[in-house]
Amino acid sequence: MTSKTNKPEVPTNKRLQLNLRLDGREDLVEAIKATAETKGLSVNSWVVGLLESATGMEPTNTAPTGGDLEVAVASVLDKLLADKLVNIKSELKAELLGESAA
Repeated sequence: MTSKTNKPEVPTNKRLQLNLRLDGREDLVEAIKATAETKGLSVNSWVVGLLESATGMEPTNTAPTGGDLEVAVASVLDKLLADKLVNIKSELKAELLGESAA
């Protein structure tokens, strides 16, 4: 039985696949990868969301998948580590300048 949105009321484990041929469109593939990464999503999740949006469907899964979560966490950790590194460099520079002035 399906709901009003034509989605199964009971989730299925059936894996469906859509293969696209992007012959000679490396630029498009790279743009898709880059855009998905900036949104913290896997390519699959980003494309599925885009297709849902384009067809007027409600998103089926707003929670990130394992891959999406990994990308999002990695992005946050990279930012935190970069900020920490800048602080450490500043502290070392200040310490070195302080010692040389003494």
